Amino acid sequence: MSSSEHAPAGVRPTAGIPDADPGTTAEIEALFRTLESALESKDAAAFDQPFTEDIVFITPAGAIFRGWAELHSYHRARLGDSPDARAHFRILALRLLTPEHAIVNVEQTLHTAEFSLANRGTWVLLKRNGAWWACSVHNTNIAGSVRT
Repeated sequence: MSSSEHAPAGVRPTAGIPDADPGTTAEIEALFRTLESALESKDAAAFDQPFTEDIVFITPAGAIFRGWAELHSYHRARLGDSPDARAHFRILALRLLTPEHAIVNVEQTLHTAEFSLANRGTWVLLKRNGAWWACSVHNTNIAGSVRT
């Protein structure tokens, strides 16, 4: 890297592009609304639809799933055995790195008649053929969020 590629002293770069299209934000928000609906209806196929073939997905408990088939098998089993639930993803930060690459920080809450819990996650999204896809997701539990 040449000295001309370095930021001037005292100037810190930002990760996101400054002229993000509001339509892009709406598309990404819609993706999370679709995920909420799929969780509530216990539809693993609908929930896993926006994950790439080579997804790397880390659960709040630290389990890691590599590849769509492995993740889908996990979600089919988990959603099939889960109680009726209401889910919500709240976008904490959405940064477009390019018009087709985004990092989204979310907080997910899940409420059932028996319990509620919350976790936070970092989702790496990419846009291919007009659709947003998740290629990497890392979740972590929020300490003290489980209520029974």
